[in-house]
Amino acid sequence: MISNLSDFLVVIVVFILLMAGDKNAGNTAKSIGRFLGEIRKRQNEFKTELMRELNSVEDTNNTQLTGASFKYVKVANQERIKELEAQIKRLQEELERLKASDGKN
Repeated sequence: MISNLSDFLVVIVVFILLMAGDKNAGNTAKSIGRFLGEIRKRQNEFKTELMRELNSVEDTNNTQLTGASFKYVKVANQERIKELEAQIKRLQEELERLKASDGKN
């Protein structure tokens, strides 16, 4: 019958209007309208604040993940540099050996 909060509020407004009578119906309707407007405003503020906080947490997580990834890449690059330097050293030694033996193995 009453599926959501809006339907329930409509039923309450009709009940209040019936109970208040004609003399206060206008003022009562205005007050209820203001009250509902204030509720919607607070609801939107809450949603906005919640989304801002969730985005902030997500950004923090992404920053931490990026920092960790950068450290891993840096370590991997340093290891690769050491490997390449060792290979260059071996090739230089072999070149010197070949020069010393006049190109003969």
